Amino acid sequence: MGTAVTSRRSTAGFWSSASSFFLPAGNQVDREGVRGYPIDMRVKADSPVWPRPNLVGKDALYASVAQYGLGCYELWLAGDGQMWLDTALQVGEHLVARQRPDGVWPHEVEFPHTQRVKAPWCSGLAQGEGASLLVRLHLETGDARFADAARLGLVPLSVPQADGGVRGDLGGHPWPEEYPTTPESHVLNGAVFALWGFRDVALGLDDAEAGRAFEAGLDSLVANLERYDTGYWSMYSLFPHPIRNPASSFYHALHISQLTVMEQLTGRTELLKVRDRWQGYADSALCRRRAFAHKAMFRLLVPRNRLLARRLPWTRP
Repeated sequence: MGTAVTSRRSTAGFWSSASSFFLPAGNQVDREGVRGYPIDMRVKADSPVWPRPNLVGKDALYASVAQYGLGCYELWLAGDGQMWLDTALQVGEHLVARQRPDGVWPHEVEFPHTQRVKAPWCSGLAQGEGASLLVRLHLETGDARFADAARLGLVPLSVPQADGGVRGDLGGHPWPEEYPTTPESHVLNGAVFALWGFRDVALGLDDAEAGRAFEAGLDSLVANLERYDTGYWSMYSLFPHPIRNPASSFYHALHISQLTVMEQLTGRTELLKVRDRWQGYADSALCRRRAFAHKAMFRLLVPRNRLLARRLPWTRP
């Protein structure tokens, strides 16, 4: 599985524009096993120096930690030097040391972003990506601690959100929640990243339970994907904001990349129908303008700014 496109920049900026920030499909993915990550995270690793202050402090997001580690691993796979694997291993040690007995990598500060989340909280995206990194490190080193932590990291994804986990429900199907909001937010890209954690544990560690969870999650993705189609763009989430939350151009492009790789990994051709439609939206100047205008209106009503967000009743937990 290959691609000539490379990732750009490590953060998306205010408008999350795909013209300046892009995460394409990975080019070292193994359809039959676990090797390169499905999305190219190399841009997330700008230096092999660990620890990094923004990734070990109390405000650090574990998704950022895992993505940095996956980026380091990808750079090592690409032949950029042993130092990148050494750094990925240090990130893995960090994740093992900070994992709770229930498998959670806990965020200890409130997250007043598009959906405000009170601390402590757990992210399904972070749990899945953390498991994906740890499986790869186990396969390279044979260290059982990484395998154990990877399996444990999936536990919250199978615990209902009402019981303290991050398993939501969408149309009667399980849905891994990136943010444990009330009501459930059903973030699309976060669910896909979480599902890849199940896949990597299933294949990399020969774990039948993780395999069953992946298949159930894949069925849920196929069954619910049309909910994210506005008729001219994809949705970022299904949280009931005052108006719908369309994806930024970055996230729309990421959705397309995710569906492309997921179909290649699973053979679920239903995903291609939606992928092709969304690519058509991206290729249409009219759809792009419409999506940008809708996103601008959304940001006026649901600002990212923490102080403004606290003043709006629909952004409160």
